[in-house]
Amino acid sequence: LFGSRSFSAAPCAAMRQIGSRACVPFEAPAWAAPLRNVPERRLRLGHFPTPLVQWGPLPAEEAHGREFWLKRDDLSGVELSGNKVRKLELLLADALEQGADCVVTCGGLQSNHCRAVAVAARSLGLDSHLVLRLEDPSQDDAAAACAEVGLSGNLLLKRMVCAKLYIATRAEYRAHGSGGLMEHVRARLVAQGRRPYVIPLGGSNALGTWGYLDAFDELIAQAAKLCSSPADGASTNDAGFFSDIVLSTGSGGSLAGIALANRLAGTGAKVWGFGACDSPTWFHGFINKHVLPDLLPLAGAGVGGEEPLAGLRSEDLAEVRDAKNLGYAQSAPEELRTIREVAMRTGVLFDPVYSGKALHCFLGLLRSSPELFGRRVLFWHTGGLFGLWDKQPQLQALLEAEPQGPGPDVVPVFDRAAAL
Repeated sequence: LFGSRSFSAAPCAAMRQIGSRACVPFEAPAWAAPLRNVPERRLRLGHFPTPLVQWGPLPAEEAHGREFWLKRDDLSGVELSGNKVRKLELLLADALEQGADCVVTCGGLQSNHCRAVAVAARSLGLDSHLVLRLEDPSQDDAAAACAEVGLSGNLLLKRMVCAKLYIATRAEYRAHGSGGLMEHVRARLVAQGRRPYVIPLGGSNALGTWGYLDAFDELIAQAAKLCSSPADGASTNDAGFFSDIVLSTGSGGSLAGIALANRLAGTGAKVWGFGACDSPTWFHGFINKHVLPDLLPLAGAGVGGEEPLAGLRSEDLAEVRDAKNLGYAQSAPEELRTIREVAMRTGVLFDPVYSGKALHCFLGLLRSSPELFGRRVLFWHTGGLFGLWDKQPQLQALLEAEPQGPGPDVVPVFDRAAAL
């Protein structure tokens, strides 16, 4: 079944034409006027605005009496759920504008980004070519690993829409980098007469980051309606905004957009990024090198009498903490217990690779250093639910080890043993 990938060129071309006609003008927020390289067009792929809801009780809430809110970008769609669709509305509009017939991107085996790219690209008549990195250092034979990729979590959805998967070992990833691996696939496709469009890791470049500059404007409008009193520590003219904004970061684009928007809009929140894969130094360096230079004005152009924007750095905009623990996509038992406890308390599920790691690290920091946070804290949920299926063995062991309480959670309708 999964070996068949025959698609007629005519229907795909027709789908691309429909997608091109579905593009609409992009309208940048007024406070973003000083920025450069404003997109001209976007697609409408996600379900926006996503809900902004008050949230709790969280495990650490009782001790510190804070107000928690949740921005639910996990509800931006079904197959497209998560933060990546905001970036893809801009990136794929650009791909169609350039006449691409396929896209190339990269990520881990359970990459939410690659899943969203594959689904969105197929809906637009574009083939997807995904470079996927093995996470187990002991797997040093990519050819052998291809036969064992399987269908768990995001992998099932990628393969259901007939994405072409290219497997790379960790050693190959270190040697060539994401850019080098994608260029290898791109060159192969060009040699075959294809017209590939390369989407960077996580969709994180200046164009993709506009998706979260725009998302912040969405948040401002929602907060004005839903939040009624000032939050301690938030220096903002809007009395109903947040003292802190917390999110997971995996490639830096969403964090960069939110943090830069917070500065431009003058909302005064402290932005926290919890890194799921690399060090704080790496994230700041990536944003400073690959995102901000194509957004910030070339010459000083201050906002509201503040310092010129041209010299802004990621370190000025957000605090980044290391949340990777055992490593990217490697779940520690305590992280899964946090995901389980929050699900039991609030009915909200977090993924084990990104948002769950950020949540666990954030709650730990809140317990150990409550003075770092103000009274009203927003957690920006970036999605990734499908990744939970990849952790089934660990989750099963966790659930089986829990106290049974009043009784087991799985029982027969008719208990014959009790009747006897």
